[in-house]
Amino acid sequence: MIRRTVFIAAAAAALAIVPTAAFGYGATDYTTTVSVPAPTVGQSFTFTVHGPAGAQVTLTITSNPASIADSAITIAGTKSLIKTTNASGVATFTVTLATAGTYALVATDTASGAAISTQSVTTAAAGSSATLAMTGADPLPMLLSAGGLFVLGAGGVVVAKRRKTA
Repeated sequence: MIRRTVFIAAAAAALAIVPTAAFGYGATDYTTTVSVPAPTVGQSFTFTVHGPAGAQVTLTITSNPASIADSAITIAGTKSLIKTTNASGVATFTVTLATAGTYALVATDTASGAAISTQSVTTAAAGSSATLAMTGADPLPMLLSAGGLFVLGAGGVVVAKRRKTA
């Protein structure tokens, strides 16, 4: 009986932990940063990729809405640029956006074609204020659900045990 109780408790704990495995997935070889997530129009910012030394990285910028002209995007003179990481594994792109809007910055590993990171940058006209997007997740509902399932399972075990002994 104790073995069954331990097994049920372990199964409940495993079910509570399973969704967290999805949160741990990511491109572990690369990290990216944007120096200014909400620049003003015409303000230069850097998009930095940290990864393996000597890796080629492509940065592609796409505007949203698509009606923003390509000429509004400057990445050292182009809209898509390939750079090789230095001996420290760093590639830095300097970007200037000339029109207010939202832009998707996508870094890809040139060799494999796999997306490393997608960042969103919103530019605002000088003098206006831009807000940052909220990122992340709130773990409280998942933890409460897992705790509730655990208590429900433990209660079921107690009830089943009482029925069997009665």
